[in-house]
Formats: sequence, structure tokens, C-alpha cells
Amino acid sequence: MSSARAESSRVRRAVRWLLPAALLALTPKCVLCVAAYVGLGAALGLGGPELCGGSAGGLSATHFVVAALAGGGVLFAASRIASRLAGPPKHK
Repeated sequence: MSSARAESSRVRRAVRWLLPAALLALTPKCVLCVAAYVGLGAALGLGGPELCGGSAGGLSATHFVVAALAGGGVLFAASRIASRLAGPPKHK
């Protein structure tokens, strides 16, 4: 029975390492990856019916991609403005 327990412990340890690694590998890392995931979900029909009773003709995947691109642009602009307000880097 101890060998079965050791095997079970080994499997749990492998899952504890592999699950976060798989999730990190599948996480979109750029705006184009998010757009690809949204497009893939729309192509596979993963949108499904609205659970809250809203109309199905509301926002589409294109709206979400445009919003993501706009949000990325705003964040980029804000970081550039913040770096300019901070002044030149101080060297020792």
C-alpha cells in the first residue's frame, strides 16, 4: 500500500507543477493573442446564449478586440507620459 501512496503523491506533485505551467503557456501574452483567442472562441461558437437575459445582438467579439486595443494604447500612452514627467534617469 505504501507504493500506491507514493505513486499518488508523485502524481499530485506533478499536477501541482504542470497545471500552473500549462495555464501560463495558454495565457495570452499580447493583444494579438487575445484577439486570436476571441476569434477562436467565436469561430467555435463558445459565445452561447446570454445568461442574464440580455439581447444576443449586443456587443460582438470585434467590439471586445477594439476595446482591448484601445485600452492597450491608453496604457502605453500613460506610461510614456509618466516616464517623461519623471525626468531623465538618475545615474550613480
